[in-house]
Amino acid sequence: MKSVLFRLVVLSLFLALAACAGAQSGQSGPVTVKITADDFSFKSSLTTFKVGVPYHFEVTNQGTVAHEIMLIQPIEPGKMDMEEMDKMALAHIEEADLPPGATKSFDFTFTQPYPAGQLEFACHLTGHYEQGMHLPIIVEQ
Repeated sequence: MKSVLFRLVVLSLFLALAACAGAQSGQSGPVTVKITADDFSFKSSLTTFKVGVPYHFEVTNQGTVAHEIMLIQPIEPGKMDMEEMDKMALAHIEEADLPPGATKSFDFTFTQPYPAGQLEFACHLTGHYEQGMHLPIIVEQ
């Protein structure tokens, strides 16, 4: 009888510790990141990310004109055509999907670190980037 009771106590403690460890390790789903586009800038609830963590990016256009958003390495305007940039982007929401007032989302998990200056959210529609519509981000190990 003592052996059964001892096993039940040990099992209960094990389950309680496992539940605590699971709660401390973070949430089970992706981390939601809220990004706001206006005329002409991006604001994000996070700008530093971790490799291997799934993120859900919710992008809202609060501006008066359509925008796009690219998760991309910085590119000087005019140095590459849009088709090349689209291929290079890690993630992208097209201009047609982000008119004024719209909210669109994408999911992304970083697979490698990107130090400061190597990755950004950007709108490369004509003149938007030049007016400041880009936001540098950092991805840490």
